[in-house]
Amino acid sequence: MDRTSNLKRLIYVSAQSPRTVADLDFTVGEIIMSSIRRNRETGLTGLLLTYQGFFIQVLEGAETAVGHTYGRILNDPRHCETAVISAERVTARGFSDWNMCARSLSASDAAILDVLDVREALDPRKLTPRSAMRLLTTIADIQRRTSLAALVG
Repeated sequence: MDRTSNLKRLIYVSAQSPRTVADLDFTVGEIIMSSIRRNRETGLTGLLLTYQGFFIQVLEGAETAVGHTYGRILNDPRHCETAVISAERVTARGFSDWNMCARSLSASDAAILDVLDVREALDPRKLTPRSAMRLLTTIADIQRRTSLAALVG
């Protein structure tokens, strides 16, 4: 059970390094495999979104675990130009379904961008805390529905 006074949510954006872009599927697979194990041990949950050369990620958990994980990300050569969009204490997790989940968003995902009321090309570096959270929660909702449909179908 989370101690709510210590629960932190961090959202960041980073550019994918040229090596990462060259083999994105493999790199995301590597990130997910190591993150699931490590995040399970430290009690972190979150979602990693890839979009046109960028990572957008939310991490939730104890403040120290979030801080250590973000520190590793800052030193990870797969990420560059990393910037925090939002870092706040929260009373409940919004992404508790996954120790880590990954999803790609392409320009052709017009329905998602319409829901978010994006009127121009999405630039992850210009996301506000509110717009980043809307994007990530929309993706998480889609991921939950997709997973549920797979179980039922």
